Amino acid sequence: MLGTAKPPGNELFTLCSEGVADTLFRNPGLSQISFDAVIATRDRPDALALSVPALLGQSRRPSKLIVIDASDNHAAVRRTVERAAKGWNGEVIVEHSPPGLTRQRNRGLAHVDAPVVFFPDDDSIFLEGASAEIMSVYDRDDCGRIAGVCAAEAASPPDGLLPNACTSVRGNSALRRGTLLLRRWLERRFYVLKPALLLGRTLNAGSRLPEWLAEMDVVPVEYMTGFRMTFRTDAIRPTGFDEALGAYGLEEDVDASFTAMRAGLVVGARRARVYHHRWPNKRGDPYALGRMEVLNRAHVLLKHARGAPGTEPLRDAIWRRHLGFTVLKLLSLLPWLHRSETRMRFAGAYRGHLMAVQIKKYQTMRDSGHTVSARSA
Repeated sequence: MLGTAKPPGNELFTLCSEGVADTLFRNPGLSQISFDAVIATRDRPDALALSVPALLGQSRRPSKLIVIDASDNHAAVRRTVERAAKGWNGEVIVEHSPPGLTRQRNRGLAHVDAPVVFFPDDDSIFLEGASAEIMSVYDRDDCGRIAGVCAAEAASPPDGLLPNACTSVRGNSALRRGTLLLRRWLERRFYVLKPALLLGRTLNAGSRLPEWLAEMDVVPVEYMTGFRMTFRTDAIRPTGFDEALGAYGLEEDVDASFTAMRAGLVVGARRARVYHHRWPNKRGDPYALGRMEVLNRAHVLLKHARGAPGTEPLRDAIWRRHLGFTVLKLLSLLPWLHRSETRMRFAGAYRGHLMAVQIKKYQTMRDSGHTVSARSA
């Protein structure tokens, strides 16, 4: 009715009533909201000595820092975190846990009280203003449409942060910047390299874009990479991280992003920058790594390419592109099969492929109404 006054601070009240998940925290007063940070780590106190001060030195700081540690020497990690957080007035929780990235992140999530949660890696280095840029998106989101926000990847760390002897696995920043640009171009030009791009675009298209995103240089993304992902707590807490993606948790970030998209939009804040130092670490059993690279990806794609709006017509296309990825993965290992480690990784990847085919067969039979025995599954 003309002349009817709108509630103060709710100019977008009509828009907010359309297609917004009721479970998400809203911010009708556009006030600054709080966030907690969860870091999962194992045997890398030196990485934490760099990343924690960078996070706590931000202009927008977490209310609570939660470190879930699976190290053999837990005391060293606890000392490192306590030194890094000295003088900071927020709450610090350092807890020991059995190893497993998704398990550790879930344990950390259980301690979260704030409406937003950051999940940086232990070697994620926040550049100046990064957390403020991320949180400004949540602050502006008075309708609760945004389920997740990621930062952009910085090609180099803050000046003077890293000592000369402390180098990234990916080499110098110029080479790394070129590698990043080439990889992103290839992934978007040839979807077979990342079938998750196609599925992520489809899932994220189910939510309407707020008009204010463009003015903040914020764009929809197909998924968030683990070292720079943040969530509305209510978008990730109901399901948490999938602990079927055990050990290193390969693809857990893609899986969590797709889960959040069922509650709202997942976007990238281009003005926020986080440097991923990629601290050297051992990946362990090459057979297990090869199997997870193929099987975990298949698990995530099959899990999310069903039941969500717009995904049904794409299921076969996504599966074909996953098979294409598997072929490329196996072919990429052929030149180095003279190495025993590569042979084990090849065998693991092929085993992961066979397991994924069985899972797809089981899913197809179940969807068609056939009774599936434990043996055939």
